Amino acid sequence: MVFTTHLFVFYFLPAVLLLYYLLPFRWRTGLLALCSYAFYGWANPWWAVLMFLSSGVDYVCGLVLARLSGLPRNAEGDYQILGPDVRRTRGMKLALWISILSNMLLLAYFKYIGFATENVRALVTLLGMQESAIPALRVILPVGISFYTFKSMSYAIDVYRGEARPMRNFVDFCCFEAFFPDLVAGPIVRYSAIEQQMRYRTHTMEKFARGIAFFALGMGKKILIANPMGYVADRAFAAAGLHWYDAWYGVVSYAFQIYFDFSGYSDMAVGLALMMGSC
Repeated sequence: MVFTTHLFVFYFLPAVLLLYYLLPFRWRTGLLALCSYAFYGWANPWWAVLMFLSSGVDYVCGLVLARLSGLPRNAEGDYQILGPDVRRTRGMKLALWISILSNMLLLAYFKYIGFATENVRALVTLLGMQESAIPALRVILPVGISFYTFKSMSYAIDVYRGEARPMRNFVDFCCFEAFFPDLVAGPIVRYSAIEQQMRYRTHTMEKFARGIAFFALGMGKKILIANPMGYVADRAFAAAGLHWYDAWYGVVSYAFQIYFDFSGYSDMAVGLALMMGSC
């Protein structure tokens, strides 16, 4: 699902906002987590399953860090921040490395296994062997996998460094990692930056109005600037031969497309977060 489609603008987003403001605060985080997984799994449900499994690994690593620290929970039942006086044991370092390596291996597999296989097959052909000796792997890259793996990894790193407290609620962690406004196109948000918002958020008409303005601005950048510039760039790159000034048109158009595409999606993500009391 994409922010600029009619399905998102006229159906998904109004339904999420309506349910969000009708439910009491304690249910809102669960609603956002559920809707975020529905948003991400709309194109391919297996992508949502993959993200759920990745979330489970990092959540457990955070719990291990909290338990091995030996710090008692506070009066509300939350884990305490691992301050500088807490000795980082071997087990805690192992939990951190499990989180980092699991995320990096997941990212490396989906992003580079196809590239690596193609190069190995080319090398085998160059050496005179049959290309069929190496099976071809066609791996579909899940949308936004870079964003949610780095977000999830930042959680374990922030907890280990003592910059944020471990989460005790798995639903809260799923909401943090799968939060649909910044899931597909970013920006990447570190856990330490929004930790307090998982427990308390303010909702005002001013923030909601600012959110609508940001979302409209971002959609304008995407539809009115990025998409037309992309059309010009595609026509230039597809041409058999170009004059030098036509080539510059293509280069500049592509630069505008990339910039306003990311800028537009970032503005829309900020707007959606503001509508739901974040930021």
